[in-house]
Amino acid sequence: MLASFLERFEERLRELEKRIGYGFKRRELLLEALLHRSFAKEAGIPVDNERLEFLGDAFLNFEVGLHLFKSRPGLSEGGLTKERAALVREEALAWAARKIGLGDFLLLGKGEEAQGGRYRDSNLADAFEALVGAVLLDGGILKARSLVRRLLVKSNVPRFEDYKSRLVELCDRLSYPQPTFRVENQGSVVRVELRLNGFRAVVFGSSRREAERFASRIAYARFAGVSDAP
Repeated sequence: MLASFLERFEERLRELEKRIGYGFKRRELLLEALLHRSFAKEAGIPVDNERLEFLGDAFLNFEVGLHLFKSRPGLSEGGLTKERAALVREEALAWAARKIGLGDFLLLGKGEEAQGGRYRDSNLADAFEALVGAVLLDGGILKARSLVRRLLVKSNVPRFEDYKSRLVELCDRLSYPQPTFRVENQGSVVRVELRLNGFRAVVFGSSRREAERFASRIAYARFAGVSDAP
């Protein structure tokens, strides 16, 4: 089914191959990695990039974990877990995707395009995972490992704070109940209501993860000073 689209997007695919430093033997895998479900639905294509995303996510967690295990021998299990989470979190993957301009190559439906989907962290992170999965299937473990190390592990990824995890840890220190998140889909946006120890924050985002992250940041800022009080 994808073969009929290969010629249409040939120039775009070749440019992306140059940017990532890898040439695909099975070009349809690269095309599939770029297929957002909104485009697939509009075009009547029975596949999108979500299965490749699943595979890439699994490989990223393994590969980043292996790299940290070998390169940080003095780091505890908890420390390794935090370091891995920092490198495979959505913002970090979106940052890596932006470095190669991956958003320029995404195939999006008209509605998703109009809503800024080409620049959305969740779409970019998902596409980066799908790209890793595509390289893994096409070239094997060594090629996928090289890609992950060049574009992510050794590329000085900025430190993105995981405010949801930090909020959970803060609640433990303060002996507060854990925060609760009420999620409601409202068309193209997600509404999240966070409640914690009498505090309430309502945030809207393009995805559940994004909205929960923003709400957690607000709550963390509200309660962080309490943990420093005498």
